[in-house]
Amino acid sequence: MKKSLVLRYHQAAERTDEGWEKYSLPIGNGYSGASVFGGVDVERLQFTTNTFANVYKQGGVSNFAEIHLRFPQGEVKDYERGLRLSDGVAYSRYCIDGIGVDREAFFSYPDRVFAYRIRSDRAYSFVAELVIPYLGARPTEEGGRTGQVYHEKQTLVMRGRLPSRDLLYEGRLSVITDGQVRVEENSLRVINATETSLFFVMGTSYKLCEEVFLEGCNKALGADPHADLVRDMENALSLGYEKLYDRHRQDYTALISRVEVDLGGVEDSRPTDELLKAYQKGQPSQYLEEVYYAYGRHLLVCSSRKGTPPASLQGVWTVHDKSPWGSGFWHNINIQMNYWPAFITNLAETFQAYTAYWKGYLKQAQRNASEWIRQTNPENYVDGEGECGWILGTGAFCYEIEGRAKSPHSGPGTGGLTSQMLWDYYDFTRDEGVLRDFTYPAVHGMAKFLTKTVREYDGEWLCSFSASPEQILSGDVWINQHKTQKYHLTVGCAFDQQMAYENAAADLACAKILGVEDEVTALERVQIDHYAPVQIGYSGQVKEFGEEHFYGEIGQAKHRHISQLVSLMPGGAISQSTPAWLDAAKITLRLRGDESTGWALAHRFCAWARACDGEHAYLLLGNLLKNRTYPNLWDVHPPFQIDGNFGAVAGITEMLLQSVDAISLFPALPKAWKNVSFKGLKARGNFTVSASCHEGEITSCEIESVVGGVLRLRVGNAPKVKVVEKGTGKAVATDRQGELLLFETQVGKTYMVSGFTCKETPAMPQNAQGVWTESGVVLTWLACAEKYAVYRGVENDSQYTLLGETREPSFTDSEFTSAKKARLTYKIVAADNPSPADEGALIPMHPASALEEERYRYRFAQLNLDS
Repeated sequence: MKKSLVLRYHQAAERTDEGWEKYSLPIGNGYSGASVFGGVDVERLQFTTNTFANVYKQGGVSNFAEIHLRFPQGEVKDYERGLRLSDGVAYSRYCIDGIGVDREAFFSYPDRVFAYRIRSDRAYSFVAELVIPYLGARPTEEGGRTGQVYHEKQTLVMRGRLPSRDLLYEGRLSVITDGQVRVEENSLRVINATETSLFFVMGTSYKLCEEVFLEGCNKALGADPHADLVRDMENALSLGYEKLYDRHRQDYTALISRVEVDLGGVEDSRPTDELLKAYQKGQPSQYLEEVYYAYGRHLLVCSSRKGTPPASLQGVWTVHDKSPWGSGFWHNINIQMNYWPAFITNLAETFQAYTAYWKGYLKQAQRNASEWIRQTNPENYVDGEGECGWILGTGAFCYEIEGRAKSPHSGPGTGGLTSQMLWDYYDFTRDEGVLRDFTYPAVHGMAKFLTKTVREYDGEWLCSFSASPEQILSGDVWINQHKTQKYHLTVGCAFDQQMAYENAAADLACAKILGVEDEVTALERVQIDHYAPVQIGYSGQVKEFGEEHFYGEIGQAKHRHISQLVSLMPGGAISQSTPAWLDAAKITLRLRGDESTGWALAHRFCAWARACDGEHAYLLLGNLLKNRTYPNLWDVHPPFQIDGNFGAVAGITEMLLQSVDAISLFPALPKAWKNVSFKGLKARGNFTVSASCHEGEITSCEIESVVGGVLRLRVGNAPKVKVVEKGTGKAVATDRQGELLLFETQVGKTYMVSGFTCKETPAMPQNAQGVWTESGVVLTWLACAEKYAVYRGVENDSQYTLLGETREPSFTDSEFTSAKKARLTYKIVAADNPSPADEGALIPMHPASALEEERYRYRFAQLNLDS
């Protein structure tokens, strides 16, 4: 029996901004968002659109409109409100003075209307007020708005301007009721009704086009929204609530129902805030985790659709006049995280909002790239529109983008982090139209830029300048009596090098598919193997900065960003196919720590899932729910920031299915998830995967090949894996490459795979350590198995070398000695059929002297007073 996934509560959200943040329930259609409070005496409905945005210094996106429904007061019983994730409907029901009241609301994408229906079992009267928030709160030259509320027959109209953007805005509120309607100054009074449907349409004069973003414009260039809104309202009144709901439900469920994830939870009717409190007190609930997962997909569908702006830092919801960080599209990890669930959870259509946005800002991004190269790498400057590619800085809105090399806190890799999304769009869909229209122009344009940001140093091509996002120098700097932070600028930090490497790999793949070649791809072939994306330091860590030796000797050791690991997540260079790099990433994650802000904790969660450590990933999922989640399940940065929700969905999905280098089923399964299944998740190559697992045993696996091609499946050492074509039972010929199973698929065919299990974690040797001696590196550990494999990685190797196997808890590597030191990582695996990708004890070794180590300890303590 299918579970009912619902957020439910036994009290309304307070009619305060804090009540909005912690308890209101969000619905939306991408164009706009509504926050439903569920109040009994006063119902507050608050509306946002990301196009209603001041310049950043004036607060960015602002509260667009509110509807207040004022009801008679009385004794309330049996109150419940909630959000149904099956159809995207917010509801509330209760009994007041013996009158049963049932209310529900949805925000239609196909008809661009917010609908709210009130039913009562006896005649009921109320007042609907239309409110322009923050009107007159500040002068128009400081971001204030103009406007008024008036009526046209039985329709309330709000209309005005946002002068900072030359933006016209309008909202229209109408009702259908079996009672009487009396129009008052800024309200509609509904008298003696048992059923009333309220419809609200809203819009602005914003138009997404390249001219909006060009320097010197940054204004609304679209038409007056009045005619479109009149038409939308006439359509809503003509269709009525039921038909509008049917059209909404078909649209919404067509996306939401593609995926089902069952973590073994038992449906629980307790209110969501009570479930969350119990979880925080050490009573995990797989049902709550399932609701949390479905809720994240709901938020994406509600905040990003074709034809709408992309999902912002707060999705499409803000109650503020001046929003936190302007509620913009922040590009040094945040908006990328917004779309991590889009492809893997089968919601690729939601990304079309971003591709249109990218097309819109591209010309200005190209001009910014030319300016960047002219300022920082003038020897590589090439004159001409687009000849230096394109670049995007961190901040962006519906009207402008950053991207100059002035006062940077992130390096050129920010653009590569953005082009990664457009590569993933193709990689997951394998749609040739996507490749031609979006992926190749984006990735190749970024290649034009990134190949011009590097200079050759001792045979390596390193970004100059370079910055790891938001890493600061120790302490504060005073400039003109103002305290500020000084960002650490350098050459060749991991963030920029990894994104240059990832983008080059994607660009060369595109070029091969399309059969194109030019001077940029020729240059990439020379540079790509010299980008040094992963350098391993003395602590065994992935170095954040090339000049770093020990972990944390530059910048903040516990920084919220894990920018040196973007090739682990969302990139793919660090994976199970590069086990030495993957182990260095795990060391880095442990040193970085598990405590951080909401979105940063979600990034760590995703990284541990990609590292195939189910227990650590599950620990961070728990920390997100316990420490960084409001009662309405919005993510806590603080304040509310939606990328943590989206990152959590991606992390749970990565625990169930990965496809960076091959399809891996249940690669990071924790012990708490004993009976797990999923349906409809996506793997790269446009494979739709459904599978189930019981106590670590994979009980079913079906993979649909949407576009054909070779399927690569990680099956471990299982000797008798069987693949048959679903429907016919025909056996499929397969090849083995180590732990990978390969077979050719046909378009539209589904394949059933059996005969393999989840990978078991071997026993972990404890107290493993290494000592430099004259005769070699002596490794020792506590005995935990009958046989051990000893592997070694040298300097920045991505692969391990097997040194040998032993039955003793010790081993000597005579190739390196106290007279011949190097940066080494040893790995001890306790297994009968060992693999360098198995879990094992890691022993980093380095050539630093005791004096250097002691100096590092003092330097670390000075830089990281809180560590």
